[in-house]
Amino acid sequence: MSVKKVQESVPTGAVAPQPVRPPPPWVPPRPAPPPVPAEDPVEYPSEDGIPMAVSLKHARWMIGCFRTLEHRFRGPPDVFVGIDMLVYYERGDNTVSVVPDVYVSFGVPQRDLPNYKVWEEGKPPDVVWEFGPPSSIMGDAREKKEKFRRMGVREYWLVDTDGGYHDRRLQGFALVDGDYVELPWEERPGGMVTVWSPVLQLEQRFIDGRLRFRDRKTGRYLVLPEEEERGALEEAESRAEREAQACKQEAQARKQAESRADREAQARKAEMRKRKALEARVAELESKARPPRDPE
Repeated sequence: MSVKKVQESVPTGAVAPQPVRPPPPWVPPRPAPPPVPAEDPVEYPSEDGIPMAVSLKHARWMIGCFRTLEHRFRGPPDVFVGIDMLVYYERGDNTVSVVPDVYVSFGVPQRDLPNYKVWEEGKPPDVVWEFGPPSSIMGDAREKKEKFRRMGVREYWLVDTDGGYHDRRLQGFALVDGDYVELPWEERPGGMVTVWSPVLQLEQRFIDGRLRFRDRKTGRYLVLPEEEERGALEEAESRAEREAQACKQEAQARKQAESRADREAQARKAEMRKRKALEARVAELESKARPPRDPE
């Protein structure tokens, strides 16, 4: 049938059939955007109402450890060193927390924090220390140790400030397969206990009734706060003495320069007097040698 006959066969006012088009290619649906976490309505206090330390000695040990490690890890890379701060490790529950005496968290920038929230920092602390007399350690050790284990704290250290709880006043534990295993220790003559910290890459030593950190690479102990302060004071005194000596030498040099200038001025005056006297003598001789004028 010709095209003309097909057109004539379509009733007036009817729509001519359209050619069938293939369906568009299949496009996978876009993934839904991740849900925006709702603002946490829970308030996380920064204080628990418990004193920082049970004794002045306990406080000194905590502060000494904190300041030594803070000095060690100052500057890049990011290392956060905390002391007596609430650590929250379950978002939405402010009753689940723990307060380590001192702790270190690698990869977290050092700054002023009201408390430490594991979900905000992206990780728990790496190393924690607990200081105290036997009564404090015996009361807190099991409960805190379990919380540190649940959080995934890699090293846990107990330091007996008074003695009497353990034969050794320094103990370190490493998290292995979800449980804490005591780190090897060595006792040297004089009662010095040494334990290597794989996370810190430092030796911890209990020596002369104190906790000290030693760098195996340099063979040196980390500077204690009082040593740093004493060194700074000695350096300030030495600098003041050097500045006073420099001022004294400068005054002496100025005095010598003034004396030299005075001598030079006196020498110039003497030279001028001699020159004038010589000129006068020459004039006198010339006057005597000149023949008398013939009167006319």
